[in-house]
Parts: sequence; structure tokens; C-alpha cells
Amino acid sequence: MSQPSPQAMRAMERARAGDLAGAIEAGEAALIAAPRDPGLRTFVGVLCCRSGALARGIGHFREALALAPGDRMIRAELARASLAAGDLDAAASAIGEGEDLATPQGREFARMAAHIAAQRGEAEDGAARYARLTQADPADFESWQGLGLARLALGEVEGAADALGRAVRLQPRLALAQLALGRALARLDREAEACAAFAEADALDPDNAAILFELGRAEMARWGFERAEAALLRARALDPRQGATVAALGDLYERTNRLDDLARLIGEAERDGVGEDALALLRARSLRRQGRLEEALAAAEACPLEDDALRLQTIGEIADRLNDAPKAFVAFEQLNTLLLKDDPGADARALGFRETIRSVRRLTTPDWFASWRTPPLAIDDGRRAPAFLYGFPRSGTTLLDTMLMGHPDAVVMEEEHAMQRTMARMGPAERIATLSEAEIADLRAHYWREVDAIVPHAPGQLVVDKFPLGLVGVAFVHRLFPDARYIFAERHPCDCVLSCFITRFRLNDAMANCLRLADAARLYDMALDVWAHARSVFPLAVHTIRYERMVADVEAELRPLADFLGLSWDERLVDHRGSAARRAYISSPSYAQVTEPLYKRAAGRWTRYADQMAPVLPILAPWCERMGYSL
Repeated sequence: MSQPSPQAMRAMERARAGDLAGAIEAGEAALIAAPRDPGLRTFVGVLCCRSGALARGIGHFREALALAPGDRMIRAELARASLAAGDLDAAASAIGEGEDLATPQGREFARMAAHIAAQRGEAEDGAARYARLTQADPADFESWQGLGLARLALGEVEGAADALGRAVRLQPRLALAQLALGRALARLDREAEACAAFAEADALDPDNAAILFELGRAEMARWGFERAEAALLRARALDPRQGATVAALGDLYERTNRLDDLARLIGEAERDGVGEDALALLRARSLRRQGRLEEALAAAEACPLEDDALRLQTIGEIADRLNDAPKAFVAFEQLNTLLLKDDPGADARALGFRETIRSVRRLTTPDWFASWRTPPLAIDDGRRAPAFLYGFPRSGTTLLDTMLMGHPDAVVMEEEHAMQRTMARMGPAERIATLSEAEIADLRAHYWREVDAIVPHAPGQLVVDKFPLGLVGVAFVHRLFPDARYIFAERHPCDCVLSCFITRFRLNDAMANCLRLADAARLYDMALDVWAHARSVFPLAVHTIRYERMVADVEAELRPLADFLGLSWDERLVDHRGSAARRAYISSPSYAQVTEPLYKRAAGRWTRYADQMAPVLPILAPWCERMGYSL
């Protein structure tokens, strides 16, 4: 606009004063006198879009572009407005073909093209476009964010976390990027980092119920139930009818055995008009915990969410309690198929974990042990050597650790990664043989720092490190603590494998093996083999607790264990329900069972599933014979 008309000047003055409506009125009046001025028409289009009148603004941009077809600024404004209006085709048409990454405007066009591809569901194309943009300008935080979102859509979770991490380092005030980063980290089981990202997103956008929902779920994943409840209650206050939030809060109450709070929540949610997809399952879980199994099953089967994982899990668990093995097995099979579909990398991770076991088995030989640079030496660092509670998952380790928690001279660290992080500090497992005394002392000190941060304990208290499949790393443990004692939880192999298959674990590398019955049986065979072999190579002090004996006569089974651990007998060892009630949380899938009186229904459960178990019996039969179990 070379000499603006008085009306155009008035439009600019009103725009500077913040009077958008007056500016638009004056601008459109100016257009009556100068209808073929593309600059003026573009200016009025921008004012319309800023006021929220997108369609009106787009109309002005199109007329301006018809007057000046080669003007890239007009094309950019039309593309931005079309994207804001959700018209991807119009935006793509405005952008045109080709990418010029050498100029800022060219990169903006390319960024919009990448966004369009991602919005169309063409995540692979979008990711490729964003990747080229980040290569052209590594400081382009918007493209790092777009790349992270596209990778997340593709299931490339580690790459997504990397890209989103770069975005928030370049521009920390991106609430969307912080939210997406938290989701990626949560899928990588990096719970503490995920919670930090969600908390940052919450600080940037404190009235966003979706962020609070994710924060609550992430805190639950790392057993921060008080923080989880606070976040979910805030989310519910912002959106009382959101079923996902009610379901997550109900899950929290059931997992922490707060059944009165669960019943209260269901009543409040009904009053608020929460949909049946959330309430039906909560009612089913509440009824199940009350022992009203037939009603619970009917409620779960009536739930409108046909392919919901929690619905299938609930149906399977209730049908199992009702001794309807065929129905239960079908539900668990469908559940695991759904989990595999939702996590396409699970099979690869499962294979990777089994290969880790194979490599440990190959490494652990008498000659290798004899080659260790210094023999395993007890180090007097003023600490009582920990005891390690091992066993195949679902072998009764949660019941046993709950009982041990009752002893005043013992403290249990439940399935934390203190030893795994210490081993990562060392490096490859082959280094175990060459560790010096100084390195061993440093690694022990690191382990104790980890323990102290997780379970503070009094001097002289025995730390019981419960990590069932930690047995794979027993060579490293023996290197650090040659005087440690080991508790091995033993249960009928068929019951262990079946229970793993029908239990919904968090899908880490090990538990990904439990989504198929055959894989669970192979994992059992390999884990028990590497443990038995390690016991033949290293002089380990091991006491075996058999699940079936423990539920039959708990005191007779635990008295020898107390002697083995150097603990005086204390009647609180057999009060597992009292210990469970005092626990802030129970992190394993056995959270409900350990609050019940001891029962024997899980012993021999596999016989009800004999037909379904038949294909894996050849794998498990040798272990049954070795342990003295019948088939």
C-alpha cells in the first residue's frame, strides 16, 4: 500500500489501539475504494483471523492471492488460516510444491507441509519432513516438537523422547511438547522423568485436565499414590464427566484397597453423569472385591467397551474365581493379543531379554569364576549384607515380602532397580571378572546410596531386596556381596507360568514374554536353568520357600527362614494382612490377594486349565520332576 487512504490509515490506527472490530470495519471500507490492493486486502484478512473470523479472513486472502499469485507472504497467511480452520487441502494448495530450506519463509512452508502430512495420518512422511527441517536448522524447536509427535505416532518411542527432549531444551515453555515428552517417557518406563515432564506441562497450563490425567497415571505407575490422587482429583474438578479420569481414580482406590472410597466415587460419578464405559468396570471391580462374583461378571460383560484391556482382564479374573476356565482363558488370550497389538515392539523386547539370559548362561562358567581378578571378599563398610528375594514371577514373592515386612528388624525393598542401576554403572557383565577392590567398594557404596534413597532403614536392620528375576544378575551380586543370603520362592512350574500368562504386568523386557503362553514357559525354563547353573558355580547361601507349604502352614515354613536370615522369631511375621494394611502401597499385581486371609485356591490352579496348558507341558515337565511336583 504506497499511499494509504484515510480509511486504511484509520484501520491501522484502530488495530494499533487493539480495536479489532473497528479496524476491520475501517479496512473493509477502504477496500471499497481500493478493491484491487492485495496488500490492503491481506491486512484486513489478518485482522479478521486475529478476531476469530477465520472464514472471512480466508476469503480476503484468496482474493489477495488472485491479485498477486506470486506473493509468498499472502500464500503463507492463507496456509496458516486454512490450517487454523482445519482445511488441510486448502493449506496444502496454498503452500504448493517443493521445499526451500535455505530461507526462513521456505522453512515455514516446509514446516506447514510436515504438519499437514502428520495431521493426515501420514506420520512417516511427516517425520521425514520434520527431520530434514531439524537438519537444516538444529535450533528449530517447532520442528523438533513436530518430529517427536510424528515419531510417537509411529511407535518410535525412544526417537520421540529424544526429539521432544530437544524441543523443550530449546524452548522450555512448550506445554504440548512437555506433555508429549511425558507420554513418551512413560512408555519407556522412565516414570520419574515422565512425572517431571507432566509436572512442567501442568505448571505451564494448570487448568488442563488432560495433563493432570497423565500426571496422575504416571504417579500411579511409580506408586506415588498420594500425588496421583491429588492430580486426578484436580482433573476431575475441571471435568467431572470425564470417564477416563474417574476410571483412573477408581483404579487407584482399588489398588490401594480403599474400597469405601471406590464406592463413594462410583456414586458421585453416577450423579455427575459419567458414561457407563467407565462406571460398569468400576462397579464390576467393586463387586468382585466384595465377593459378589456373579454380579461382578455380569457388570463386566455388560460394559460397552468391547476391546478394552481392563474389561478383558476383569472378566478373566472373575471367571477364574468362578472356576470357568474356558471363559477365563479366552478373556486373557484376547487381553494379551490386544496388548501385543498396542505394543508392536513387545516381541522384540521379549526376545532381547531371553538373549540376555543366554549370554549370562554362556558367561557363567567355573573357569570364568576362577579367573576373577580378586576373589569375592566381604567388605566391612559397617553395613549388614542384604538378603535377596528371588523367584520366577507369581511364585509367592509378594506374599512372602509382605510377611517379612512384619518383622521389626527387616525392611523390604520391593522390585526397585537399585542393583540394576548399580550394574549399569559398572558396564558390560564381562567386567565383573576384572573389578578391583576399589571398584567393588565404589559399586557397593553406589548400591547403598540407591537403597537409602528408596527405603531408609535403621542401623542393623536387614534389607531384603525383592526382585524376582534379579536372579539373572546373581554373578554381579555375589561379586559385591559374597556374604549375602538368598531366598528363593518356589511354586509349581505350571502354576507360575499360567499365572504369568493371566496377569497383566507392566510390559518391561522380561514381562513381555508373558503375553504368549509358550514364551512364558520358555522364559521359566531359561530363568530356572540360569539360576540352577549359577548355584553350581558360585557358593551361594540359599534358602528355598515353597509356596504350597507356606499357605498350608505359614509358621512352619517361616521359622526356618527367620533362622536362616538371622532374625529372631516374631509373631508379626505371620500377620500378613496386618502388614499389608500398613503398607502405603503394594506394587505387584498381587495387591488384592495379600490383603485376604491365606487361601489355597491358587495352588494347583493349572489343573483346571490342563487342556490349554498341554502345549507347554513338555517344557515344564523336567522342572516339575526336579522339584518334586506332579503333573
